[in-house]
Amino acid sequence: MNAAASEPTAAQAEADPGWSAGRVAVRALLVVLASLALCWPALINGQPFFHPDTVGYVRGADVALMKLLGPRFATDWGLESVGATAPPAAAPAGQAARSYNDQEVIGGRSIYYGALVSLGERTGGFWLTALIQGLAVALLIEILTRAAGLASPGAYAGVAALVALGASAPLFASLLMPDIWAGAAIAAIAGLFAFASRLRAPDVAALASIAAFAAMAHSSVPPVIGGLLAAGFVLWVLRRFAAPSPWIGVGASVLALAAAVAGAAAFSLAVSRTAGRPPVMPPFLTARLVADGTGARYVREHCAGQPFVVCRFADRLPLDVDHFLWGETPRDGVFLPASPAERRALGDEQTRFALAVVRAYPLQQAAVSLKNAALQTVTTELSDFDYKPSLRASLSAQMPPEPLARFRATAAFREALPVGVLWAEEAAVALAALAAMAWLSTRPAPAGATGGRDGALPLFAGLAVLGVLGNGVVCGVLSTLYGRYQARVLWVLPLAAALWWLSRRRPAG
Repeated sequence: MNAAASEPTAAQAEADPGWSAGRVAVRALLVVLASLALCWPALINGQPFFHPDTVGYVRGADVALMKLLGPRFATDWGLESVGATAPPAAAPAGQAARSYNDQEVIGGRSIYYGALVSLGERTGGFWLTALIQGLAVALLIEILTRAAGLASPGAYAGVAALVALGASAPLFASLLMPDIWAGAAIAAIAGLFAFASRLRAPDVAALASIAAFAAMAHSSVPPVIGGLLAAGFVLWVLRRFAAPSPWIGVGASVLALAAAVAGAAAFSLAVSRTAGRPPVMPPFLTARLVADGTGARYVREHCAGQPFVVCRFADRLPLDVDHFLWGETPRDGVFLPASPAERRALGDEQTRFALAVVRAYPLQQAAVSLKNAALQTVTTELSDFDYKPSLRASLSAQMPPEPLARFRATAAFREALPVGVLWAEEAAVALAALAAMAWLSTRPAPAGATGGRDGALPLFAGLAVLGVLGNGVVCGVLSTLYGRYQARVLWVLPLAAALWWLSRRRPAG
C-alpha cells in the first residue's frame, strides 16, 4: 500500500466534509438541475436526436419484451412492417405484420442500451432516456468534483456549467445512441484509479455501475476500459510511492469487462433458446480489413482453396465498411444481400479471416491501422445533429406514424441547429483543455493546494487523455472512420482540466 492510500480517512474528510441532510439535499438538487441542463440540445430540438441505428435499438428491445411477456406489450415499433432487414413474417388476420425475422436475429446492437431507449419510448417521446443519460453525467461530475477536494456547491455548478455549455456532452446525452456512455466510462475508470482514497462506498458503486453499463452498451467501450486498466496499473508500478492505490480501479475495470462478456453471453443464450440459433454477428472485422485494402488483397491472392465465405464475393471488392455491411444490392454490398447461411458464416469466420490477413500482410496492416488510428483521433464532427436529406429519408422510412410526425417537427429535421458553431466551440474548448493540462503539468502545485497533495489530479487528467486517445485507436482500427466516434468523448478533457485547475487554486483544509 502506498503512502497516499495509507491515510484514506483524512483525505476523505477533506474531499467530502460532511454529509448532513441539508448538504445532501442541496447537492442532489444541483445534480438534478445539471442533468436538465445537460439535455438542452434535446429541448431546443423538440425531442432527443435520432440516428439510423436508433431504430434498431428500439425495435430490438421491444421485440425482446414481446417475446418475454407476450403480445400485449407490443408497440408500433415492434409490429410495424418498416425497416426490416428480411421480409417480414406473415401475420394472422387482424394483426400487424412483424418487422422482425424469428429465424435470423442480427446482433451487434446492445439489447441493454436498447432497453434504455425503449424505456424512453414507452414513457413518451424518449425524454426519459435523455434525462437518464444527463443524470449519469451530472452524477459523475458531482462525485469527481467532490473527490478533487471541491466540495462547495459553487465549484460543482461551475464545472457542470463548463461541461454543459462548452463541451460535447449535452449533444451526446441528447442522442438516442450509446455514445455518451463511452466518455462516462473513461471518466469513471480514471476517477476510480486516481481518487480511490477519497471516494466513499456509494461513490465507488456509482462509478463502477456507470462503467459496467457503458461496457454493456457498446462493443467499442470494453477495449478502452481494458487499455485504462493496463495504463492505471502500469502507472502505479512506475510511480509506486506517489500514485494512489490502483486496486479499486482494477476491480471496477475487471467488473465492467466481466459485465460485457456476461451480458453478451446472456443475450446469445436467450436468442438461441427463443430462435433456435444464436444471433448473427455482422462481420465488422472483415469489413474493416476489406476497406483497409489488406482484406481485398487477401481475397485476390489467397482465396484459392481457402474456406472463407468472403471469397465468394471477390468480384464486389473493394468496398468501404458501410457498403460492405449495409449496401442493399449485390452491386454495392456483401453482408445484407447475402443468403442467411452466408450472413451467419461471414460473422462466424471474421476472427479467423482477420488473423489470416494479419499473418499474410503484417507490415501493411500495421501501417494502415496506425494511419486509421491517427486519423480517427483527430477527426471530430457533429453532422448527425442536423438531419440531411438522405438521413431524413432513411429514418422516415423506418418510423411508425406517430413518432414520425414528432420527428418531422424537430429543428434538426429543418437543419436549423447551428451545428458548425457548436463544433467550433467543442473543438476550441477541447484544445484549450489540452493546453491547460500541458501547462499545469509543468508547474509545481502551490503549497497547501488540494491538487498537489498526492498526485491524484495529474493522474486523473493523464488517464482521461489516454482514454480519449484509446477511443480513437479502438474506433479507428476496428470500425469505419467517423467523426462522431471521437466527438463523443472529447467532453472528458475540459472536465479533467477544470478539476485540475480549480483544485490547485483552492487551499487544502
